Amino acid sequence: MSSCRVGIVWPEAVQAGHLTELREFVPPGLELDIEPVDSAPPLGDDGITLAHVEGIASDPGIGRAAKRLAQRGAQAVAYGCTSGSYVLGPDGDAAIAADMRTAAGVPATTTSTAAVAALRELGVNRVAVLSPHIDALNERLRAYLEAIGFEVVRMFGLNCRGAIEAIEPAETGELVTSRVDTPAAEAVFISCTGLRTAAILDDLEAAIAKPIVTANQATLWHVARLAGAPATTPARGRLLAASPS
Repeated sequence: MSSCRVGIVWPEAVQAGHLTELREFVPPGLELDIEPVDSAPPLGDDGITLAHVEGIASDPGIGRAAKRLAQRGAQAVAYGCTSGSYVLGPDGDAAIAADMRTAAGVPATTTSTAAVAALRELGVNRVAVLSPHIDALNERLRAYLEAIGFEVVRMFGLNCRGAIEAIEPAETGELVTSRVDTPAAEAVFISCTGLRTAAILDDLEAAIAKPIVTANQATLWHVARLAGAPATTPARGRLLAASPS
């Protein structure tokens, strides 16, 4: 199988843990490149706030990063940030993807767009959501999903202002089963590309008997599709198991 390359625009400096988690969702035959935004505003003393996320969503460096990825051979690109893509609503999300397409000259998506596409692929209308962020951001996420046409039957936020990557996968799994999942939900969406979910995803879906869409999973699934690459990855959730090769 010939290889295909996709690129992820990362909203901050790339840490080793980010790469490790993203690569867990990369299907065979797909090459992953990642590029940080070169002008991302620094995180202030208050951590991840609504104002900070609104700032990163409007950063012109997103397009520049997408262009660099395309110059290195990416055949499709994605903005790998859930909050940064939903915070300005569906129109703001679409604008980010459009800016990347214009700058890079290749198909482009965002994590929020990818999550929506993934939920629709799975036939989901009613969704429960786990978010690590503060309530002001969680309400923006709810508004985004509802504007797209989903019914958010539960929104559970952790009110974290930083160190999201430090949350253990087992803790995330326990929250899904005990605080997030509800009989009214047809699926669970785990927001934020900083949360680590790859190691628990299959077992967690089995435990709640319904599909789970996660930020990194959906992002890799959608950008691979845009590049025309297979998007099947074993043991990484129903979405990737069901995707045609």
